[in-house]
Amino acid sequence: MNRLHLWLAVAALGLGTPAHAQAAATRPADPWPSSAVLTRLFALPSGRADGQRLISELRLTPAQIAELRRLARSEAQAAQAGRRVFGRDEATALNAKIARLSAEKDRKVRQSLGSKYSGFRVWVRGWWKGEVSAAR
Repeated sequence: MNRLHLWLAVAALGLGTPAHAQAAATRPADPWPSSAVLTRLFALPSGRADGQRLISELRLTPAQIAELRRLARSEAQAAQAGRRVFGRDEATALNAKIARLSAEKDRKVRQSLGSKYSGFRVWVRGWWKGEVSAAR
C-alpha cells in the first residue's frame, strides 16, 4: 500500500485527524462505540480470552453472545472498507457511514444486553485502560 492509500485509510477511519486527537485526549479510556471493540474481543485471536472473560463476568446469554459476535463481523467488514478508499470525497463519505454504523452498533448492543449494557460499558472501559497501559 503506498503512502497516499495508507493516509486515506487512516483518514477514512477518522484516525490521525485533529478531531480524532481531540476525542482521544478527552475520552482516552472509552473506546465505545467508535473503536472496533467487538472485533478485538470476538474476532481477533489475541482478544478471544478477553472476550470469554467479558462473557463470563457479565453472564451473557447464548443469544447475547451470538449478537455480539454477529456485530463483531459487521464491525470488521466496515473496517475493511477503509482499504478501498481512493479519494477525499470517498473518505468523507466513509467517515459519515462509519459514524452511522457506530451509532447503530451501539443501539443494537444496548437492545441486546438490556440491563447488562451499563456493566458492558464499565467492563469495556476497564479492559481498554489495561490494553492502553500494556501497549505503552
